[in-house]
Amino acid sequence: MTTFQEGLQKARKALLYSWQHWQQEDATGQSDRLAPEEVEVMAQQSSLPTLSFYMMLSLSTIIATFGLITNSAPSIIGAMIIAPLMAPIVGIGFSVIRPNWELLAWSIFSVVSGTIVVVLLAYLSASLIGLRIAGTEILGRTSPSLIDLGVALASGAAAAYGYARRSVMASMAGVAIAVALVPPLAVTGIGLSMGRRASAEAGLSLTKVGLYSGGYDIAYGSFVLFVTNLIGIIFVAAIVFLLHKYGGWRKSLPALGGILVISLVLAYPLQQSLNKVYVKNRVLRIATKLARTSPDVVSKSGRIEAVNVRYQDGVIHVHIDGFAPKTLMPTMQDKTDIFRKLLSEALDEPVVLELEVIPVHRQTFVSEP
Repeated sequence: MTTFQEGLQKARKALLYSWQHWQQEDATGQSDRLAPEEVEVMAQQSSLPTLSFYMMLSLSTIIATFGLITNSAPSIIGAMIIAPLMAPIVGIGFSVIRPNWELLAWSIFSVVSGTIVVVLLAYLSASLIGLRIAGTEILGRTSPSLIDLGVALASGAAAAYGYARRSVMASMAGVAIAVALVPPLAVTGIGLSMGRRASAEAGLSLTKVGLYSGGYDIAYGSFVLFVTNLIGIIFVAAIVFLLHKYGGWRKSLPALGGILVISLVLAYPLQQSLNKVYVKNRVLRIATKLARTSPDVVSKSGRIEAVNVRYQDGVIHVHIDGFAPKTLMPTMQDKTDIFRKLLSEALDEPVVLELEVIPVHRQTFVSEP
């Protein structure tokens, strides 16, 4: 017997043992699954709007705001870990399937008041600094897509499973990092503080990325991201709790139906954002292919720095920033027309292509011993 076959047999035995062990635990009641009463008490304790809740939320907001302003990913991750906003959101998911109206009321109050605290504190912090330039960490939270909804669904399932199982409670910090709750709200406050005077770093106009109202569009996009995370977590957390038999399906259907309706309302803007990601991918794929097959259209000596996609009057506008040799400038308009035609054929819809190129004189220097 080969080593590969032995490995398959060992894996099969391990899976079979795990399945039998899980069935035996459920049959004897000795699994690590918490009782409904235990989960309810834990949800009530973690969802109450206590002084500690607002203190940790405020500190998380300050860390996230400064991290967003300075483009510091470690600071933003740290803010996600200490933010206590996940607990009352999961509490909403648990309360709608029990149902527990007192827990639902306290959880909603904690989420709403916490949201106001984060946005207001981020607004005041950004106003105090006088920030007007939006960095990549800020702009990266202004265009939520269906991918973000998928992350929220998976994170909500992990959070609810962590509440229901003792053995995986230690992974809750990882769940907090996976789904960002405080950073999008902090971006909302920052965007409101910027107002129409906001501009992107490196001199890029915000209109090129579809943010025509500057900071207000930044605030809107980031708040949609937060709502996407909120709805996704509540919906899938409720489903996980139902699968653990903490509540009845019949009593939970009206609430789940309402959440599903809100999700469908969010689906259109999220789908548009996902389509922008797809368009960017097609642009880069076509450029890479032409650099190999048609160097007369896309020169290997050129470079694409940024690709931005926006919708205007139902038409896709693609803006490309890059560098190209000075010698190609006389024929750049013809190359742009060819590239636009290929992109339009690949997407099967009309495209407006804007190519902003910095002409450069390329030289090569070699130093040898």
